[in-house]
Amino acid sequence: MTTPPPSLLADLFDPQESDDVVRRVAKLYDMRETRKYFAEDCHVNSHGEPMDFSKFPHIRELYNTVDPVIVLQGSVQSFKTEWGIIDHFSAAYCGLAVFFVLPKFEMRNTFVQNRVDRCIQEVDTYKQLVGSASFDNMAMKGFGKGVIKYVGSNVLADFREFPADIIYVEEVDDCSMENIKYAVDRTRASHYQFRRYLGNPKIAGEGINKYFQESDQREWYVPCTQCGEHSPMDSFPTLAKALHDRHGNVINYRLSDEEWEVGCGRDIYCKCPKCGDGNLDRSSQDGKWVRENPESNITGYHFSMLCSLINTVAGMWDRFKEALNDPTSLQHFFNSDLGLPFSPEGNKITSAVLDRCVEKDYNLVIHPDRAFIQDDCHPGPCSMGIDVGANFDVRISYLEPRGVRRMVFVGKLRSLDEAHELIDRYHVEKCVIDSMPETTLAHDFQFSASCDVWTCRYHVKEGGDQKISYDGINRRVLVDRTALLDRSYAAIRGKKSIFPENYSSICKGQFTEEMTGPVRQLVKDAKGNPRYEWTKCRDHQRHADGYDFLAAQMMMDATIDTIHVG
Repeated sequence: MTTPPPSLLADLFDPQESDDVVRRVAKLYDMRETRKYFAEDCHVNSHGEPMDFSKFPHIRELYNTVDPVIVLQGSVQSFKTEWGIIDHFSAAYCGLAVFFVLPKFEMRNTFVQNRVDRCIQEVDTYKQLVGSASFDNMAMKGFGKGVIKYVGSNVLADFREFPADIIYVEEVDDCSMENIKYAVDRTRASHYQFRRYLGNPKIAGEGINKYFQESDQREWYVPCTQCGEHSPMDSFPTLAKALHDRHGNVINYRLSDEEWEVGCGRDIYCKCPKCGDGNLDRSSQDGKWVRENPESNITGYHFSMLCSLINTVAGMWDRFKEALNDPTSLQHFFNSDLGLPFSPEGNKITSAVLDRCVEKDYNLVIHPDRAFIQDDCHPGPCSMGIDVGANFDVRISYLEPRGVRRMVFVGKLRSLDEAHELIDRYHVEKCVIDSMPETTLAHDFQFSASCDVWTCRYHVKEGGDQKISYDGINRRVLVDRTALLDRSYAAIRGKKSIFPENYSSICKGQFTEEMTGPVRQLVKDAKGNPRYEWTKCRDHQRHADGYDFLAAQMMMDATIDTIHVG
């Protein structure tokens, strides 16, 4: 591998630049030449296949970079990690000390075994470079003239006593951000101080997206087949158009490619946003990276699944439609498919959302503290949710086909004795009751009721585990508060609930107030870690709806994420 000729360095820098600057640039060029050689002539991916830039033209530029700081923000399966493996091998080959950070110590072992060691064994050049070194283990490897140390971000002790020239942070958003700053400290005494950040974004302005926003924000532009103008493959507007209700709320999306239909024999086209008629050529070899923030001296790339032909647009469209009404699923789609953070600030149930669940000419009998169907009884089968507070907020629904819940009773009861009567009159099959704060009261009700009653408790830390755990022996449900409110919100947005026309009069308007009160917003814990949660307010009927949703799900024998027996 050769350094650039002096004339090239002279073109890049003022003659008065220090030797340190020249040394850094020379090393970057050495790394580039090594990286290209490894990628084109040596490397095979985890499937044993050589690199194929003809099918993925958008990744070619990454192997030609000579940048000290690089940020890769992208969708899953976007070749970020493959580039990181080749690049850190190139850095070590050129004599640099590489500090490679993964989210957790346990992931460190899996990554080294499955991605690093496996790759070394399948590529003779890599095998020789490691074989000539004096050490090779799970934590450290000699490679060429350099050394690589692999650590988990959750083990602070591993961030000491290793003088590094270049750091890699893999899956930034899953790492302990409190410890990442110590990784940078490892390079303070180095002439080079190169950095690489790779990740799948989660929250706007946090994790990998924070680094990307500070970069020059390069987006992949491809030409239109009709007008020839280039447009970015960075987001969903090229694929679908938002439809709004009279209040300005997005209620659905329509494909921009209006001629496409299932079974037509082709993929969905991404339409040109400039001329409106042509199609963006995803397979074009004439695509180009465009810097959206050219003032920055940090190099950042954003990848979407739209950039890669191995991902069909039709598949993305299906996943988007499935996720549309569920904030958790929609966030996953934006993160995993589009490689973008998702910011559902202000997401809430509005009166307009409730209006879309109204069935014409369906009304309940309204009393001051409750509302119910004619005769105040139902042949069932019905589900019931009870939120425990100053009152007992009750929601009863008749379970119709396809999982649709029809509201048949809503009320604020003064005692659970009335709830026993309602179970009998409405033929309630399953009930979920809030186990807090009156644990004994909830358990007493569970064992005395004439239907199957489950107690529900929220996780202590909100916004973490998205799974619902069912303890079948003790009939207990453990669920994340955000996850449950997300799921019940999705059911209402998806019109899986039927409300009466006069719902706004229920409990003197308190039903509407408590259903529309919570807002899904970004918060940070004591350590500064961001997460989404629904605001706490007067929201008893919102939780009663969530518990009723759980009861209805169990009645349908819905998929159970985790079952603990005993």
